[in-house]
Amino acid sequence: MADTVSNTSPLIYLHRLRRLELLPLSFGKVIVPTQVDQELALGRERGRDVPDLRAQPWIEIRSVALKHDYPELGPGESGALDLARALPDAIVILDDGAARVWAARLGIRFVGTVGILIAAKRHGHIDRVASDLDRLAKLGFRMGPALRQRALAECGEA
Repeated sequence: MADTVSNTSPLIYLHRLRRLELLPLSFGKVIVPTQVDQELALGRERGRDVPDLRAQPWIEIRSVALKHDYPELGPGESGALDLARALPDAIVILDDGAARVWAARLGIRFVGTVGILIAAKRHGHIDRVASDLDRLAKLGFRMGPALRQRALAECGEA
């Protein structure tokens, strides 16, 4: 199985959906750069509902020095991309559009929160994606109508 690296936002959204357990079911171990762990720790300090990665035995927090300049990306996304670049055949979990553009430019495979829900439905880990997509929208997840329709169609819920 390829190494899987995650950025911050998919971890937050899956946590808030109470679907964080889908990650080890789909990927086994998930590696996060220290920058992502730091962003989540800051969120917890500010009273936000974010996961504590250190409480998840299937998450490995790995130190990565930021080597590349991605001008429009934050430290979590930059750390995730640099870590994925250092791991052969890695897949990175990203939702941010600019980060996905960088991943594509760099030849790094990627998936997002919606893609994880689609895979979970295909593998029988969840019964329906429509209710999770509705909940994501209520949580402030940016998802256009085309993405929603495509996800529902791929899951036979259109």
